[in-house]
Amino acid sequence: MDANTLLVSKAHAEFRKLRNGEVGDNLRAQGIEYKTIWGLESYRLKEIAAIFLADETLSVEALRDLASALWAEDVRESKMLATRLYPTDAMDESLADEWASAIQYTELADQACMNLFSRCEEAATWVAKWIEEPSDMKRYIALQLAMRLDLTNYADLADAIARDNSEPLWLRTAAHRAATTLTCE
Repeated sequence: MDANTLLVSKAHAEFRKLRNGEVGDNLRAQGIEYKTIWGLESYRLKEIAAIFLADETLSVEALRDLASALWAEDVRESKMLATRLYPTDAMDESLADEWASAIQYTELADQACMNLFSRCEEAATWVAKWIEEPSDMKRYIALQLAMRLDLTNYADLADAIARDNSEPLWLRTAAHRAATTLTCE
């Protein structure tokens, strides 16, 4: 077994130890579909991330490889943990676009924005690109990022999305929240 496989196994062992079947069942009942859902809360994933980030034997490259391997899995907690472990300096536009395109659920979008995308130097340019995408999820991510980065120049666009009844309700709600947040002083 190579070092990265051992690290992924270590993450899985932590998931197994902290799993919450009730949360997992509730997520599945809400239509969240991953191959595996351990039901870990965000604060638990933060604790697991701290274990890996505190390990001085892990290089930036090792963390990048671990996060990439976790992201590739169809496991809710693996993807969410990946957003906490991937080094922000290593996240370029192409990879960010790839990850954003793979996101299916707002929960993961929120985690990716909070833990990773908003900490990347190029994030503002991603907002400009993704807000124009036909993908509702990419536009949702752009709105979340705009709020996190306090990009007030997107307030009018967010307001326009919020008022467009042809948009899905969940996206209009997020746009309304963004418009309100970005116009507050």
